[in-house]
Amino acid sequence: MNSEVEILISQIKNQINPIIIANKISHFVSDAMREGKISLYEAYMLNWEEIKHRRLGYIQRAWNGRVRIATCLAILNQKLLAHIFDEQPGAEELKAWGLEAYNLNIEQRTHYILDRYHLFLDTNGSQDLLGKLLDIRNSYDRLSDDNGPYHTEVFPYHFFSPEEILLGRKSGIELKKDLDESIEQLILELNS
Repeated sequence: MNSEVEILISQIKNQINPIIIANKISHFVSDAMREGKISLYEAYMLNWEEIKHRRLGYIQRAWNGRVRIATCLAILNQKLLAHIFDEQPGAEELKAWGLEAYNLNIEQRTHYILDRYHLFLDTNGSQDLLGKLLDIRNSYDRLSDDNGPYHTEVFPYHFFSPEEILLGRKSGIELKKDLDESIEQLILELNS
């Protein structure tokens, strides 16, 4: 894992475009999850950095970033994970970022989450809305591409189901809040 982290650090070290940095983080996280090299908590912490950099790309005019439905879904999934890891201040910040992204979203069309996004941002305690997310996840193979993107298509993808964990239907998942030294170093580098 150290070599992969070193490669990512070298790729982003002199990069100033936050969208490019966010994309590199996203690829790193999905590859590391696919290969089983990082824990859910490590992926969650790195995804915070991805969201933070992507947000800079759309709130700072110089980068000309655009908010799409997938951006809003990624923030929602991250908020659900914040609740799983009992990080209430982070969940509140993500709720604010979610509302900001919702207002900046350029895709104005009917969507199963965006039509009720404000409610979904409060899903941490709503068994009904969490159940709806889980139903979508469980029927993903039968869903029409025309109605997406789906919350399963953004972090944590199909690797973990935040709604299933919050509903208490998934056991045996390691939820320790530990960071490998190389992941910690990467997060420090991303914030320097």
